[in-house]
Amino acid sequence: MLRRILVPIDGTECSWRALEYACELVRLSGGSLVVMTVARDKRAEPVLAAEGDALFAHIGNEVLDSANAVLAGKGNDSTYLLENGGNVGASILQTVEDEGCDGVVLGSRGLGVLEGFLRNSVSRLVLENANVPVTIVK
Repeated sequence: MLRRILVPIDGTECSWRALEYACELVRLSGGSLVVMTVARDKRAEPVLAAEGDALFAHIGNEVLDSANAVLAGKGNDSTYLLENGGNVGASILQTVEDEGCDGVVLGSRGLGVLEGFLRNSVSRLVLENANVPVTIVK
C-alpha cells in the first residue's frame, strides 16, 4: 500500500484532479502526501536573482496555497515543497528519492501520443524513469 505519495501540481485542472485522487488514496491507506510545485519564470528577459527568487516564490506559493485550501479539513498529513526552476521531470524524480515517496500521482496535460513524444512530456519522463509506481490522472 502506498504510504507516502508525491503529487506534483502546476495549477492545471489535471493536476487538481491528481491531488484529489491522491488525497483519496492516502485516506484509504492512512498515508501522507508530499505536494510539490516547480515554479518557472516564463519571461524571456533576464531578471535579477532577488527579483527572480521573489517571483518564483510568489507563483509557487499561490499554487501551494491553493493546494492547501483543497486539502483543508480532509485530515491528511501533507508536506508542501516549492522547487525553483530547473527541469521539472528531474525535480520530481529527485523529490521521490529525497522524500522517501513510494508512489507518484500526477496530472496529464492531455497531449496526444505524438505531441507528447515530440514535446517530451513531464508525465512520460516520470513514468519511464521513476523507481516507484506512477499514476497519471487525466
